[in-house]
Amino acid sequence: MDSQALYRDIGRFFAQHGLWPTPQNYALVYQVLVDGQSPAAQAVKAATSDGVRLTQREADQIMDTHGVATAAAPPRQDAASAALISATRRQVEEFTAIVEASQAQAKSYGEDLAAGARELEESGDADQVATLIGITRAMVERTQQAEQQLDAARSEAENLRTRLAEVSEEARSDPLTHLPNRRAFEERYALLQQERIEVSLAICDVDKFKRINDTYGHGVGDRVLRSVAGLLRECCDGHMVARLGGEEFVVLFERMEPGEAAAILDEARETLAEKKFRLRENDAPIGQVTFSAGVARGSHPLGTPALQRADELLYIAKNEGRNRVCVEPA
Repeated sequence: MDSQALYRDIGRFFAQHGLWPTPQNYALVYQVLVDGQSPAAQAVKAATSDGVRLTQREADQIMDTHGVATAAAPPRQDAASAALISATRRQVEEFTAIVEASQAQAKSYGEDLAAGARELEESGDADQVATLIGITRAMVERTQQAEQQLDAARSEAENLRTRLAEVSEEARSDPLTHLPNRRAFEERYALLQQERIEVSLAICDVDKFKRINDTYGHGVGDRVLRSVAGLLRECCDGHMVARLGGEEFVVLFERMEPGEAAAILDEARETLAEKKFRLRENDAPIGQVTFSAGVARGSHPLGTPALQRADELLYIAKNEGRNRVCVEPA
């Protein structure tokens, strides 16, 4: 296979399955197309053998299980992050140098001052007084210089701190919907589990989203995803709504039973089903957009992961006709 054909096939795979062209996804698709006998490629083949497209969550699981990653750089660290780390390291080194220099100057000043005081006591010489005054003035000048350097370093450190917070937020945000991403969800869920806070967890999946992309293009598909994200954020106000990947969203309902969470999602589902989506170009109707959802309790006595149980309930909702919420029994 030549490079042009491989490039076309990779693009076709992304379009067929609705995956984002991230470096990690490129690595997975490349392995699927170039080394069809690899464990990762076989796992993808098994996941899509019935004609169902590969979801981002399935792709992530396959990459985690079979160790697929880009060789050029570690996941989740881009050039901006690397530059910020380098700048922070440089700032720390500058702080250290300033502190060490100030300490050395203070020590030298103390020694000179003590020696001058001893000589002054012994001789009472006016020249010794002048020397002592000179030492004191020199130390004042050095102290002022050190203060100016520290002020400049503090200013740069404050700028770095602000940028670090921005980069940290960007690393946990989905660029399309501006919702928290899977990483942010996993961190929050782990914290709630650690603190033993009761939660319910829901996975929401836009029904027949591939048809929207195939019929109207990815631009329209992106608009639909942003609209669904905004609706879920509004209806689930006070609870974390995150994008898992593709057309899948997850909602983390804190201190809430699955039944209560399902009722909130049902209202969101009905609101979405009533929206009239139209093309911007000619105002033609896109048709009804709906989602299905599975809602599970955050903890389970048998230890089955909540995300897995919610996913199983989601597929029950899909198999029962879509546009519905399936909730874990009390």
